[in-house]
Amino acid sequence: MALLSIGDHVSDLKGTHDGRLVDIDGSTGYVEQANGVEVEFPLSQLKPYEPPKVAEERTLSGPLRDRLLNPAQRALLAAVPSSLLVAIAKSYDAGCDGPGSRPPFAALPEPKRLEAIRIYLPTLPQRLLASHMSLVVAMRDISKLS
Repeated sequence: MALLSIGDHVSDLKGTHDGRLVDIDGSTGYVEQANGVEVEFPLSQLKPYEPPKVAEERTLSGPLRDRLLNPAQRALLAAVPSSLLVAIAKSYDAGCDGPGSRPPFAALPEPKRLEAIRIYLPTLPQRLLASHMSLVVAMRDISKLS
């Protein structure tokens, strides 16, 4: 059991309730929650408050989310010309809502980079895509296979 004092920010062992320890009576602690409700717990069921773990930051949703690339997907990613990658990265990065809203294109892991390419490729100007129509079709088809 942790040593607790009146005024400490505490939570129950399950982490379902937290608040300020307002009184201790024998082996019972009285916790005032943020909404003003006072809850009593055995002191053995209280611990110093620990903020919840931050959930993993999500960047994109879609069929390739959180999966490793298979060899065909890896080959398709490697086949994207640098001129198209630059244009896609510029378009992707321009769509950010501000710093910290999502990582830049260059920092994306391979599965998310492939998904971003699949999403942003059809939005590029026709003059860029004209000589890469087989790639556009392959990107379209890869989403059906996932």
